[in-house]
Amino acid sequence: MKIGYDRDADIIVKGFHVGDFVRLVADQGGDLGSGRAGDWGLVTAVDAAGRLTIRRAGYSAPRNATLVSLSAVPPRLVRPCDANGRPKALQAERGSLSAALWGGQWDRRG
Repeated sequence: MKIGYDRDADIIVKGFHVGDFVRLVADQGGDLGSGRAGDWGLVTAVDAAGRLTIRRAGYSAPRNATLVSLSAVPPRLVRPCDANGRPKALQAERGSLSAALWGGQWDRRG
């Protein structure tokens, strides 16, 4: 996942990548929305608009579940989780410019 900062310098998720684990924090809306708050799984695709395809069979649902994956899930409906579906704390990416600036890792003498 891509980590960034908001205007208050709080760590936020700027985007998700294939292979990230996520958990829905709200029901997926719309006529075709079938994801429910609490469903979680592995991100298998991210479209150009940032919407996610999440494989839930084998994660929050049995491997032989009728509904294998959720499609077109807006990133605002999910939060990062671990491989067991537990919420994951956000941490600054190591080596990022923002982390170096906020963490005081650069020597400013010179």
